Amino acid sequence: MELETAVQIIADNYKGENNSFIYYLHEKNLHAEKAFWELYDSIAALTLCGAEKSIAMTEQIAQIYHRFLKYIIFHFDPNDAFVLENFPQNYIDYLERMEYALMAYSTGSIRLINHDAFALQKPEQQNT
Repeated sequence: MELETAVQIIADNYKGENNSFIYYLHEKNLHAEKAFWELYDSIAALTLCGAEKSIAMTEQIAQIYHRFLKYIIFHFDPNDAFVLENFPQNYIDYLERMEYALMAYSTGSIRLINHDAFALQKPEQQNT
């Protein structure tokens, strides 16, 4: 993924722009698998290409992660009407992936983006 594309995907998620993962969570009450992986791959791409770290980008990625956490909390809150469609039972694995992507970007540690280390695999990376 090109650096410019990765930055744009992260910015779109931060702003909740149309067709971003955060947009689907917030506006459509939908866990959009493809949009999740697009976001994850964007953060991984910034980390793996050695892009210069910025406080602003770290904050954007952290805010996206925090919003994701909130939507999961809202989903499980019996006093909240918010319910996500297509919500995966293994949601912890999605949180783990996003958490490690955030840590990898903020620390510059590419070893945290070791796809084989995760239970959750991107559909085209899954072994059959």
